[in-house]
This record gives sequence, C-alpha cells and structure tokens, in this order.
Amino acid sequence: MRFGYTPWMNLTLIETFSAVIKTGSTTKAAALLGISQPAVSRAMRRLEDTTRLKLFERSGPKLTPTPEAKLLYQEILDIHVGLDRLKQAVVRIRDVGSGSLKIASSAALGLTFLPKVIEGFLQRHPNVVIKFEIASSATVRSLIVSGAYDIGLCADEIDRSNLVAEPFVSSRGVCVMRQDHPLSRRNTIDPKDLDGAAFVALAPEDTARKAFDRVLAEAGVSPRILIETPFSATVCQFALEGVGVGLANPVTFLSEGYAQRGLVARPFEPPVWFKTIMILPPQRVRSRLVDELIVEMNRYREKLLGRPGV
Repeated sequence: MRFGYTPWMNLTLIETFSAVIKTGSTTKAAALLGISQPAVSRAMRRLEDTTRLKLFERSGPKLTPTPEAKLLYQEILDIHVGLDRLKQAVVRIRDVGSGSLKIASSAALGLTFLPKVIEGFLQRHPNVVIKFEIASSATVRSLIVSGAYDIGLCADEIDRSNLVAEPFVSSRGVCVMRQDHPLSRRNTIDPKDLDGAAFVALAPEDTARKAFDRVLAEAGVSPRILIETPFSATVCQFALEGVGVGLANPVTFLSEGYAQRGLVARPFEPPVWFKTIMILPPQRVRSRLVDELIVEMNRYREKLLGRPGV
C-alpha cells in the first residue's frame, strides 16, 4: 500500500508526525519542535481525521504507533531519502561534476584532436561518462539532428538545415614529409614541386582532395599517387614511413606530435583549406557540460594552431 501527499497533508503535520514517531510522546515531540504539547496533540488528531487512519494508541502523553502509522512513517522516510538524492543531484549539476555527454565526429578531428580534448576535459570532470562516435559527416549530422548526440564535428559541406551550426576550425593544408626528403628544405610547397613526386593522397571524395586536384590540374602537374586514404592521420603515418609526400590537415599533424617524430610540415601554395563545423541539436538549450566541453575544444584548438610553423 502506497501513501501519497495530498494538499491537506502539509509539511507541518508531517514534521509533527515524524517527531512523535521518533520521540514516542507528544511532550517530547513538542520540546523537539519548540511548540506546545496541546498543539502536537491537535496536529495528530487532524492528521488522523484527514487520512482517515488510526495512527496511535494513546496512554496519557505516550503514543504508541499503529501498524498504519509505521507504514506512513516509512513512506515519509523514503520521500526524505529521495529529496536528499535530488538535492545531491542539483549540486552535481550545478557544479558540472557528473553526468554524461555524447559526442560524434568525422574522422578528420575524431581520430586525433578530440581524444586529446576529451582527455583534458575528463581531468577537470572525472565523473562524467562520455560516449564517443567516429563516423562519416553525413552520419554525424543524422546523430545530431535526431537529438541522440549532444555535439558533433564534421565537414562544412553537410546540409545545415535543422541544426545549430557554427564554424569551428578552418586550417590551411600542409604537405608532410620526412626530414630527409628533398622538399623539406623548402619553406612552402607549390604544385610544380609535386610533379611526378611519390604522393600519399586523401580519398577522392574528400573536399580538400577535390580542391587540391583542381589546383594541380590548373598547374598542369601530376604527382605519382601511391596510396589513397580517407584519413590525414594515415597520410602522416605513410609520409613518416618514407612512402612519399602527402597533403594533410595541420590539426592532425599537430595533435599527434608528428614534428617530434621526425615529420616535417610545409604550407601548400595556393592554399587548400580543411574546414570543420561544430553542430548541435536544434531547439535544445545547451547543458553546462556541453559548454564546458566547447571551452576545452576551443582551448586545445588555440593551443595547436597558435604554434609557429603551420
């Protein structure tokens, strides 16, 4: 049997009832509450009248709770526990100390950039649980539009309808190569430098690859493409292994510390841009956790792209 509060069961009656149960008498309950003993007795009679339950067996000032009173008191204890949990949850939410985040990203920033961001975020918020998905830009869009995920990073060519979309990073593509590669001595790389050169290319459908191909076609040059891959991280790794030169996103180059591993990055001229947008679900107020994550994303982006040489 479950008892629920109704308008006539006000907090004063409940507090008085609890005091009587705890102390076992109206006199002690009155002393505990700082009111008169007759006021306690009247409150208990009123509670019995309104609940239509016999709550006490009376023997002078001593009250013995009936089984019904014990059931009602247990309900009150359960509700107090629930209220305490609610208070604790409010504190956690206010302090952004716990909760969950669902993040989706295309591979461009998902493989290298965001893991570093999440690492820093969790150092500040160790009790937050994160679900992280790497997918195509189209899939990232679907996850955000549906509201299944809280925040996404993807290529800027997606359909932006039914989304909150903001530019996140626009970075100039770099040619990556080993330190002992002949082109590493140049300050910038232009199309003629790549004519006939062994080359690691992004996938043909990649937006930056398409722009790169247009520049090469206009210059009338053709590198010798040995490998095609959808990931800048893979381009960097093959270049590091000495397969050839590659065009990569500088965010990837910096995030993974390729410079310290012996890889060189040089700006490509004319510029080829890698553009990423941040997307959020439509018609949803951003949580404080999302705001904190965005702060961390911006901080790490500025740390990377503020470095000289790229």
